[in-house]
Amino acid sequence: MDQELAQLISTINAIKTSGQFQRYIDFIQFPFYRNVEIDTHISFDFPLTVFIGQNGCGKSSCLHALYGAPDRYTPYKFWFDTKVDPVNYYDKQRKRHSFWYSFQEGNQTKEVIKARIKRQNDPNYWETSRPLAWAGMRTRRNRNERDSPIVKNVVYLDFRSELSAFDKYFYFGNLKFSRARNKQEYLRGRSSSLNKIFTGEKPIINSKTRALNDPLETLSANELQWISFVLGRQYVSGLSVLHELFRNEGYSVLFQTNFAKYSEAVAGSGEMAVVRLVREVLAAESYSLILLDEPEVSLHPGAQTRLKLFLLNQIKSKKHQVVLTSHSPSIVKGLPKEAIKVFYQNPGNGRFLVKENLTPEEAFFHIEFPVDNRKNIIVEDVLAQEIVSGVLSKMGEETENLFNVKFNPGGETVIKKEFITVFCREQNSQDFVFFDGDQQPGNPHLDWQTIPTADLTVESLKTKIREQTGEEIKFSVDGGQGGGNQFQQLELLKSFLDYYLSNVFYLPKQIPEDIIWNDELAESLIKGVIPDNTIMTQKLADLTTIQATKQKFAFVSDLVQGGSNAEAISSVHKQFLQRWLNSESPDFQSIKNNILNIINRA
Repeated sequence: MDQELAQLISTINAIKTSGQFQRYIDFIQFPFYRNVEIDTHISFDFPLTVFIGQNGCGKSSCLHALYGAPDRYTPYKFWFDTKVDPVNYYDKQRKRHSFWYSFQEGNQTKEVIKARIKRQNDPNYWETSRPLAWAGMRTRRNRNERDSPIVKNVVYLDFRSELSAFDKYFYFGNLKFSRARNKQEYLRGRSSSLNKIFTGEKPIINSKTRALNDPLETLSANELQWISFVLGRQYVSGLSVLHELFRNEGYSVLFQTNFAKYSEAVAGSGEMAVVRLVREVLAAESYSLILLDEPEVSLHPGAQTRLKLFLLNQIKSKKHQVVLTSHSPSIVKGLPKEAIKVFYQNPGNGRFLVKENLTPEEAFFHIEFPVDNRKNIIVEDVLAQEIVSGVLSKMGEETENLFNVKFNPGGETVIKKEFITVFCREQNSQDFVFFDGDQQPGNPHLDWQTIPTADLTVESLKTKIREQTGEEIKFSVDGGQGGGNQFQQLELLKSFLDYYLSNVFYLPKQIPEDIIWNDELAESLIKGVIPDNTIMTQKLADLTTIQATKQKFAFVSDLVQGGSNAEAISSVHKQFLQRWLNSESPDFQSIKNNILNIINRA
């Protein structure tokens, strides 16, 4: 399934790059809209976009805005003011709630803004407005000129409200004006009419004033195939009807599997949700905008994953643009960073922010989903651990949450001979090594696949590994003539080189102390503790004669901390480290890029 997902993503990216998606919304921006942070921008670089985040963080609000973006659609369907919940304005410039978006039409870039404008005493009216430069839109020669909204079919499904006709009445109906003693008796009585529709005995049931149902529909073979795929069971046939037999309008479905025939009264709510989604998406015209609010509701993780594959298949075949809200790790897992938009609350003002280009694992942080398989970064000493941990912290909580940083007291030799010889036996190992820069070989890591097959021998690879690592690496293998199983030896040596090629990195300087050392800070600290200018000048001169950075730190520690034991030096390290982290120097960027390299290959 992972391979199918990767192939679909690759194909869709190629289709989008070739310009085959028509009437496609490239981004949406919110100058002032509901409780979304001012000027929030959401880009749609991948045709399947997932809004993910905790409850009440504005995901559905932004989905409603997208619903109202195309011509002849409006957010008023979902959002309007009442006496209980009046709509508040911001200030004179940003007074109106609004959003604007961009799309390509031929060779032209169109920008459209829709604003909530009071019209004929209707405060909930939305219409296009002239471009607003202060909102980031392009200015026009004619200030009243404006682009027309995008023309696009919209399919919107909110799966928290997609209940079957049976469930709507059973959970929310009442017995007013009914002679039935309870809901069960009422449903039994009304089901006889529903059965006549399913059997064809009476295609239309009429009340005194109108028909109570639409014509019966038979699920097509294509619909049954996709429903079966998503739910992971075989459906042989299905009948669907929209009716008001149970007072409220709703759908009833009669399922037929290899083992039983049953209606939505017996079916799970997930079955009904999938039937609705599959039928609506398959019926949508090409290039539609499909908006799905929490489609994973009532679906188990396997079905959620297959639902994602169904949507990607429909995007590939009919060039849809799909945007959905979700709390599901199964939905976002495996998607490209461009597809994931994380919603979270600004603790300063309570408005909702959106982060883009986070990996699925980073996105999990915001829905408090635990990362069980954190990646491990192994370093040589405590200072290297603090440096890498500091970079991770600066990269943000989402990234920091993906890693454990550990140091090994035995140093680089133990890591090479004992750790890597174990790590390399595991495919796609989540253990990575950041050696000090003095361990970096003169030549790039060897890719054994570039060596002619005739030269791939145990002895030749041992020599190559010795040249690369400076160590004699030995593997324990099964016994046999010639010092053990030669094939096993050869494969383990290859895996060692593979591990080095993909999982071993180097810090940018010879040793960690070189990375964080700063002459200016050292001088400032010494000046701060020695009031006598003559002595201070002499100490600074003495410092310049010290070549080794470790000795420089010991010298400064003696003056600043009154000693150069490990604890005192560590305290000085922390001051230098914080300054180095704040500077985000090229060395900082080097370590950050290595971390991003690991994340992007996940």
